[in-house]
Amino acid sequence: MRANWVLEIYCESKCKNSLISAYEFHDFLSLQAKIEENRAYKLLIDPPDHATSDEFQSLLDLRGQGFKVQRK
Repeated sequence: MRANWVLEIYCESKCKNSLISAYEFHDFLSLQAKIEENRAYKLLIDPPDHATSDEFQSLLDLRGQGFKVQRK
């Protein structure tokens, strides 16, 4: 049972999809801030079991704004 949001940041271009860093967040707002700081990278999200539909909608909204966010 996952309690935290997990964010993995990957380099797409010259690094050939290599993992740059990984983070865990207890709350969605911290995750969202880190996503916004890393717009240039491919971002994989592993949500916690308690994630809400509003949080998933926010991720879709970020994707619509050009962020490379995908669910793991």
